[in-house]
Amino acid sequence: MKRLSSILTIAILLAMGSVISVAQEADVSGGGGTVRGTIEDTTTARAPIPGVEVIIKDVAGTEYKGTTDDAGEYEITNLPTGRYFISIYKDGYGDRVGKPVNVVAGGDRYFPLKMTKKDNIVTFFQKMGFVFWPLALCSITALTFIIERFFTFARARSKIGAEQFMASITDSLRNENIMEAVSTCEDAGGPLANVLKAGLLRYSQAQIEEREITKDEIQEAIEEAELLETPELEKNLPVLGTIAVVSPLFGLLGTVTGMINAFTTIALEGTGDPQQLAGGISQALLTTAAGLTIAIPCLIFYQLFDSWVNRYVLEIGQVSTEIVNQLVLGQEGA
Repeated sequence: MKRLSSILTIAILLAMGSVISVAQEADVSGGGGTVRGTIEDTTTARAPIPGVEVIIKDVAGTEYKGTTDDAGEYEITNLPTGRYFISIYKDGYGDRVGKPVNVVAGGDRYFPLKMTKKDNIVTFFQKMGFVFWPLALCSITALTFIIERFFTFARARSKIGAEQFMASITDSLRNENIMEAVSTCEDAGGPLANVLKAGLLRYSQAQIEEREITKDEIQEAIEEAELLETPELEKNLPVLGTIAVVSPLFGLLGTVTGMINAFTTIALEGTGDPQQLAGGISQALLTTAAGLTIAIPCLIFYQLFDSWVNRYVLEIGQVSTEIVNQLVLGQEGA
């Protein structure tokens, strides 16, 4: 009797094993796994995003595609067992690429995703709150004065090459033709020519009055003309220097106020929504990035323009000294 019971037990176990094996084979051969989910935006409303292209790619490169419906849901079925990578695309949103997911035969994997809208210039600045206005004013002012300074220095360049200009002035002075040298200065234009022209006219006036002129008198005329030319070259440079200093401070102010708001949210609602907290911190740091973006070009152009001013001043000093010496020597020789 015991032997008969043992035989029946073994037979039942074998039958159950066969049934389970057949069921598993049926599941494997009957269809693959499913990946589905919902795609939402990253705002606090978490609105579903319809029309998102969903591409699931296996390690061999085979692609399976789907699209979210009006409720932002997608579903891709009959996926063979294996490891996959999900990528999602939609115009106006940042792409999400290469999110890994494992699929098993007959499995149903729920895989929700989120997408962030792409920023344009307007939305980028709007995220900064009230700091947007001073930063926008700084950026517009800086751009205006940078362009204006470029035009000013372009006009300050002599129409005649520096070497040719000096050679022409020297030849005229050797021939004691002061008015020809003055005419050369008028044709050349620029700060250097205007300063030399003032010295030459003072010397010419002394000749007309038939009186001797000292080196100090010629130098005084040149310095007076230089005092008129240098401020025009340095005009608006202090504004660029101020913007280079103030812009990062406005950015830091926006960051501090943004962090205050973020920690206020933590105090009121706790840390249950890390996404909302991270979004607030991210927006706060945007102001610092904007301030540095404005300040760095301002500082670069300020230093560039300042070096050009110093070069003009040095050139005026060297050339005017040389011309004064020639005039004085010419007078002594006469």
